[in-house]
Amino acid sequence: MNKSQKIDRIDLLRNKSEFTRFQILLEIMRNQPHIKQREISDSIGITVQAVSKYFKKLIKEGFLETGSDRANYRLTPKAIEKLHEDARNLEKYIIRTIKDLRIERIWPAIAMKPIKAGEEVGLIMKNGVLYAVDRDHHEAKAFGIAVMNANPEEDLGLTNLRGRVKLRQGKVFIIKLPSIKEGGSRAVDLRKVQKIYEEFKPDRVGVMGTVGRSVLNKLRVKADFEFGITKAAALAALRGLNVLILVVGRMVNRVIEEINKVNAKYVTDIMYSVEDCRKSFVLLDK
Repeated sequence: MNKSQKIDRIDLLRNKSEFTRFQILLEIMRNQPHIKQREISDSIGITVQAVSKYFKKLIKEGFLETGSDRANYRLTPKAIEKLHEDARNLEKYIIRTIKDLRIERIWPAIAMKPIKAGEEVGLIMKNGVLYAVDRDHHEAKAFGIAVMNANPEEDLGLTNLRGRVKLRQGKVFIIKLPSIKEGGSRAVDLRKVQKIYEEFKPDRVGVMGTVGRSVLNKLRVKADFEFGITKAAALAALRGLNVLILVVGRMVNRVIEEINKVNAKYVTDIMYSVEDCRKSFVLLDK
């Protein structure tokens, strides 16, 4: 950065008065010739009195000229040149900042073989975990470069990822449970829950609330996650896992909303089923 660039950065970004002047000139350019100081005040967040003082100063410095009408103002060629200069310096500063902040992303994986730093490896997904395998592995459709040595089963950093990890689409099965007021776990059709569990064969089980924990205790099933299950279930399905979750009442909608958010963000189509497992149950949409 040369001396002039450093001064430009200090004047425009570190000097509040200079930046306010830049904002006012920009607002005038956008709205001339009929300028209302009140609108500029509201737009940039300073008082009308402060705007008026800046106007007087801009006129005195040759940046602003007035017409016959009191609210008729125009930028002078000097002001337009100054605006362009400040905008260019601001753009350069932003570009330099973005470059300075650009950090090469490192992706984590588990090594399935001895790997040397700089080696190109294949990538596969199993049980929601990314594994580094031989470059010629028959399942590998994505590849990356190791940034460190790694032994089998050891964590590994990867960069320069390309291709697409082959991944089956996971599903989410939501079991709706009665609240404590509705009888809690005593009002649950445990045989039905057991049947769903055995037929769905989930890779992960999530539970939210005391009723759900009690149901799993009765079925002697261990929960894999109990907190943040709406996001955890959606992300696990995104990684190819089938997830069974037990929730009470309106929490069903929160889970569905999170699945829809993940589908929209990652352009996927995670499927889900919802079933009411109260003893007097009603089958919901799938």
